[in-house]
Amino acid sequence: MTENPQKLLTLDDVCQKLSIKESHLRSLVFAKKVPIIKIGRLLRFSQEEIEQWISNQKKEPQQS
Repeated sequence: MTENPQKLLTLDDVCQKLSIKESHLRSLVFAKKVPIIKIGRLLRFSQEEIEQWISNQKKEPQQS
């Protein structure tokens, strides 16, 4: 049985990665703007999904 273990991040891990406060991350979670994994009452984040989410947040500069 070979599985590809997925690295799960905590709220603290993601806050540090994004340099934001926990309250802001919780508001993003509540608004369903960031992908989460719920394990009972615990919130976890897939490292791969967070990396992809960050990439999708990038905005290209507008040319004048």
